[in-house]
Amino acid sequence: MTEINSQAELQEAVKQKGIIGVTNYTFTDYIFNVEISIWEANAIEFRNCTFNELFYLKSNYIQAVNIQSCTFMKEASFSNASFESKVRIQSSTFNDNALFDNSKFLDLCDFWNTSFKQTTIFYKTDFLQTVVFSRATFFENVLFTYTLIDKVAIFRGAIFKKGLDLSTAIINGTLNLFDFKLKDFSSTRKRFNEDEYEQMVSEEGIIPERNKRETFRIIKKQFENQNNYILALDYSALELKSHSNDLKSKAFTKENLNQDLVILGLNVISNKNGKSWLRGVFFTFSVALLFFYITIISTRNYYIDWDFSEENISKTGKYFFEFMTPTHKVDFLDTEGTSILTYLFDFIGRIFIAFGIYQTVSAFRKYRK
Repeated sequence: MTEINSQAELQEAVKQKGIIGVTNYTFTDYIFNVEISIWEANAIEFRNCTFNELFYLKSNYIQAVNIQSCTFMKEASFSNASFESKVRIQSSTFNDNALFDNSKFLDLCDFWNTSFKQTTIFYKTDFLQTVVFSRATFFENVLFTYTLIDKVAIFRGAIFKKGLDLSTAIINGTLNLFDFKLKDFSSTRKRFNEDEYEQMVSEEGIIPERNKRETFRIIKKQFENQNNYILALDYSALELKSHSNDLKSKAFTKENLNQDLVILGLNVISNKNGKSWLRGVFFTFSVALLFFYITIISTRNYYIDWDFSEENISKTGKYFFEFMTPTHKVDFLDTEGTSILTYLFDFIGRIFIAFGIYQTVSAFRKYRK
């Protein structure tokens, strides 16, 4: 490989369509005024280089790209290029935009330990083999807009400081999400038309709420496919939370209160979307106590006072735990002078107690085999 030590040597190598190798060099000019259009070069390698101006790599049949420990201070474009052999961009930093629009990677593409400081949109990028984002850090939103993942995308240890959008990606292969770090993130809930939507996901890097929900669903499904139900449940909870946020933006418009929103709210209150059995127990006892109190005071002969005698506590406790059983007899309070309200509150209490018991039991599903 020819070693390059100056801008002039680089341009000469480009003209000769030779193999290019650059180490420990700082580029202060617009490096690829000639657009480095090396149509049939065998390899390009940059190590420990800094690019202070635009970087524009345009090639249809370049054989290999190896970029190690480099810093891109301004925009770096790999758009409209076709890479037949391995592309490695490792331990590098993109301080400005990194563009991969309409690029095609026919072999391994590796972004190991690389940092993306700005919003990154992989727009109509084709990853036909393995693509690696292990230990990559995205400081702003990253969107895979109409991107093809044909084999495997490895996100082991990837860190997303803000948002991720996989909703429009074409995922024919699988996602490897071991040691994956993505939390809830900000998204837009405003109303928009199709043109505005396309602009957001293709140019502006804004993630709509519905895209966030679908991204969490995709991640949940990938963990389920790997039998990792614990993490699948975490992203199921995020999916439901995102769905709830989406419904909230529509609930008080021209339509009535959305029933789904009520159900989602009860899921959060009762067991934190399947993540907390302890909250399920607390919810069950709380609603049981509430409806028991309302039911008992609706009778004609029974009332609540400050009598803490053993007889009164025993009697009240017996009624309460009988009330706690959803299949208890309807007439267990008949001796206290029941009314139609007693049976109404008893019926509603049964529903909420049964729901609480179910939510408590279902929270244990995260530990299933």
